[in-house]
Amino acid sequence: MVQDTLTDLVIKNLKPVPDKIYETFDRKVPGFAVRVFPSGTKSFVVFYRQQGRLRRLTLGKYPVVSLSEARRLAQRALNSVAHGSDPQQSKTDARNSITFNEAVDTFIATHCARFNRTKTAHETARVLRSQFVKRWGSRDVREIARADLVAVLDRIVATGAPSAANHALAAIRKFFNWAVERGLIESSPCFGLKKPAPHRSRDRVLSDGELAKVFEATAPVGYPYGAIVALLILTAQRRGEVTEMRWSEIDFDNATWTIPAARTKSNRMQVLPLVPQALATLAALPRLDDDRVFPAQAASSNSFSGFSRAKKRLDEVSGVSQWVVHDLRRTAATGMAKLGVAPHVVERVLNHTSGTLGGVAGVYNRFGYLPEMRAALDQWAAHVSAVQKGT
Repeated sequence: MVQDTLTDLVIKNLKPVPDKIYETFDRKVPGFAVRVFPSGTKSFVVFYRQQGRLRRLTLGKYPVVSLSEARRLAQRALNSVAHGSDPQQSKTDARNSITFNEAVDTFIATHCARFNRTKTAHETARVLRSQFVKRWGSRDVREIARADLVAVLDRIVATGAPSAANHALAAIRKFFNWAVERGLIESSPCFGLKKPAPHRSRDRVLSDGELAKVFEATAPVGYPYGAIVALLILTAQRRGEVTEMRWSEIDFDNATWTIPAARTKSNRMQVLPLVPQALATLAALPRLDDDRVFPAQAASSNSFSGFSRAKKRLDEVSGVSQWVVHDLRRTAATGMAKLGVAPHVVERVLNHTSGTLGGVAGVYNRFGYLPEMRAALDQWAAHVSAVQKGT
């Protein structure tokens, strides 16, 4: 065994030997050495015994790792051996580690992109990054414990957003289940964790008077939000479906709107009849984009998204508050039922896959009910016009 007091000059003067790897050990730190390869590469190593076996830990190449830094690393490794730890195993663990932020990015790019609709993937990404990545981003994903998760969820509930806490748990549970499947963690900290807040189904239905005021207010509120709300009332579709509407989906001659399956919650294409009031609303809109009916102001590649401020303005103009946009869909469904529309036709308008159109019946019953849907929506539009006029 060659020994010397290692200095930069000594290391630089070490010459490679053809077809041979050799070490020069340091007199200051036991087991610490420079390893010289036939290629001329020089690496710092430290030798130690673990359970009677001689082991070698590579500390880094010279001069990328300085002599002083290598000595420090060697002393730290020998200190961990003295306390019963294996520095080689610690290095392996560090190499296999992945930060929470990195794991989330991989989850979004692989699982969400492959298995979720675009809207769902974007929402999952938003929740994970806004609620969890900003708190745990640089931590090893294996370190996240149940107490960390509970602390985040409790903080969300404390802000007065229990529903948001439930959504956050659903998103993080999906992520940790994926991490278990990929072998990134042994078990999910979400296992057995209950929702942080009880689920309460909304049952808000606008009265005829409230409906009239909201519909009346859509005109002064104007484009784009006023038109979006008017179409939500007249079509009974979801906010995302109306907001993401494309001009190519509108058939003015046949008075229909074809919503592609990729944009529906049921993942089933919807061909919806458009009543004259809806067609008139669409015909009066400015065509600011060749594709999107409601493009965002900043970029036409996105759709309108300024809902909070616009909704506040609509509430001020209409004088109606304590309601959410999805209540319009429930109001339309309830109103059609009161007008005598058959339940299966209402479900077809809503593009539901449950109830009378669920299960096997939904698979084999491919009849579109287009005339029945048109009659139902005509009845509903007439009712909206009647309450607006106060009759």
